[in-house]
Amino acid sequence: MGGENVKNTIVERVLQLVAPHLCFGCGKVGSLLCPNCKNDIIHEPFFGCILCGMPQGSGICFHHNSPISRAFIVSQRGDALEAAINGLKFNHVKGAARELAALLHDYLPLLPRDVLLVPIPTVRSHIRQRGYDQVELIARQVAYQRGLPLERLLRRVTSTTQHRVSRRERQAQAAEAFTLRDDVDLQGKTVLLLDDIVTTGSTFSAAAKLLQEAGATVWAAALAYQPFEK
Repeated sequence: MGGENVKNTIVERVLQLVAPHLCFGCGKVGSLLCPNCKNDIIHEPFFGCILCGMPQGSGICFHHNSPISRAFIVSQRGDALEAAINGLKFNHVKGAARELAALLHDYLPLLPRDVLLVPIPTVRSHIRQRGYDQVELIARQVAYQRGLPLERLLRRVTSTTQHRVSRRERQAQAAEAFTLRDDVDLQGKTVLLLDDIVTTGSTFSAAAKLLQEAGATVWAAALAYQPFEK
């Protein structure tokens, strides 16, 4: 993992000499997210339930019987954070993965060393369009920065997307979206699920249910919360 990151860093430094990065937030030359814009994002965290949006310090409020014990969301989607996520997802700015991972690294609390980092798999058609799975790119960087093991425990088995569908439809789609890798035993393990954006929490909940049934305590982390629009 270290060699790959060193290689990527050298390539990006060469590219910066040819086409210097501009900050997604302020446009300053030098990095995709300058220190000031990173600080602005970190200092406006999202303190709410990922399932209903109500204020809640642990990320999951007591109204829900959820397989997720805790959730960590860096901030609400908007401004520089939204621009960086969109750059990675839609404009092939792969370097944004490291900047977004750094936000998670700075925001997440101290985690146990035996936590397994598990990315939510992206829809395959989107991977083909982009040439990469943006969530896995972010997860690799977080794993490297935190020294955590990354495990691809989930497989996505459907190709449905959740744009312009109701909350109930999102829940139904997510319930059929994943399977767990064969012969997975997670008794006594803590898993940190990772995604880029959370809206209703349906995807996190469906994936967490599978992991919990395999014996895991499940936490969730995402870069941005996007309020659900009916």
